[in-house]
Amino acid sequence: MSKHKIIAILGPTASGKSDLSLKLGENYKLPILNCDSKLFYKGFDIGTAKPTQKERNMVCHYMIDVLEANQTSNLRWFLDKSRKVISDLSRKNIIPILTGGTGQYLWGLIEGWDPPEVKPNEKLREKLNKEIYDLGIDEVVQNYSKIYDLDKNLDLHNPIRLIRIIERIEAGYLEETDRKIKNFIIDPLIIGINIERSKSDQLIMLRIKKMLENGWINEVKSLLDSGIKIDSAPMRSIGYREVAEYINNNLSKDELEEKIYTSTRKLMRHQDNWFKKSDKRIKWINFSNSFSEADIIIKEWLEN
Repeated sequence: MSKHKIIAILGPTASGKSDLSLKLGENYKLPILNCDSKLFYKGFDIGTAKPTQKERNMVCHYMIDVLEANQTSNLRWFLDKSRKVISDLSRKNIIPILTGGTGQYLWGLIEGWDPPEVKPNEKLREKLNKEIYDLGIDEVVQNYSKIYDLDKNLDLHNPIRLIRIIERIEAGYLEETDRKIKNFIIDPLIIGINIERSKSDQLIMLRIKKMLENGWINEVKSLLDSGIKIDSAPMRSIGYREVAEYINNNLSKDELEEKIYTSTRKLMRHQDNWFKKSDKRIKWINFSNSFSEADIIIKEWLEN
């Protein structure tokens, strides 16, 4: 059975994954396969740091702008769609660059997970969404951890993922990653970007300020005015609800920036669980010299 080659670029939020992937894609004439769940949704551009149209014209991107706001994604859906993209590219001897901060999706693809198909439980979703909105995600995670044996390595503070995990357990599936697909093997080169925490913190705050300067508030206003609901899946992406609070005069500008910063730092702690420095499969490179180091590693890998 032939193996599908991919190059994976991973690392925490604001570590330069997208910029590095774009440079590598342009240099090697390779497409980018997105595995960041925030980028699936049309219209959610500024707050998700989605590649611009100019960047997408430079390098072909897959799995971006593939869902409407009223649709939801899950691991099974992502794996099915992405495997088809990889298969089509593989037949043309094209190696995609897999990049994004959603560790579950990235490892699910690389490790060949075969999660069960679980139909949406709309009543359960409505109940959980209301609890998250009324109580906050921290309290909901705490409450359901007493009821179910939730996997602490997963990003439980991502509302979409938490709801999906509980939904799966309620349907009788206690594990999602035990089953492996038999007829789709990935041969990956996995490169991780290592960045000092102080530098990362600085870049996160700069990124938040830049997004707000570039029209994030107007983007959220436009989305809400178009009828997109505050509890829709993409509105749960970091920062969107906070911006909505600011629009409704519930936060000052400083409070808005601080709240988004805090949420982003929480996300990074969860990403650390997925992208461990001790994982010997990952070839770690330095943020300050990422392209040069990645270029050397990729050239050597391609020659072998």
